Amino acid sequence: MADGADSERDDRGRFATGNRGGPGGSRRRSFVLRRAAEEAITEEHVEAMVRKATRMGLEGNLAAIKLVLDRVCGKPVDAPTKPEPMEFRLPRLRTVEECNAAIDRLMDGLCEGAIDRANGKLMLDAIQARIRAIEATEFEQRIRALEQSTGT
Repeated sequence: MADGADSERDDRGRFATGNRGGPGGSRRRSFVLRRAAEEAITEEHVEAMVRKATRMGLEGNLAAIKLVLDRVCGKPVDAPTKPEPMEFRLPRLRTVEECNAAIDRLMDGLCEGAIDRANGKLMLDAIQARIRAIEATEFEQRIRALEQSTGT
């Protein structure tokens, strides 16, 4: 440790009072300042500021327009786009081997640029869900066969 750093810590190695990151440091200070601002600003102040921003917006101030609309209406959400069918098709996914082949094909499509990342992720998630379903079905069949062979 640097010489100056030792004086900022107590005998247990923790930050001492007065250190920016220690007790009474910057976090406490920002809390105190926030509390002071909350106590100083009343509902009437906020209402007056919104009215002023609205007036400025009506006068053509684009920043004021954006501020008022974002606060009153909420930020606009992206308009949903109409999904377009992809040229890329996955093979049937009846077995784990077919799923593995589909993953290989999907990786090739991603590398060649035939599939974008978002669609590739969606397809990979679907393949993985199909693998889990196949495994669960096979597991269920094995348990059923074991139960029948033991007579339970």
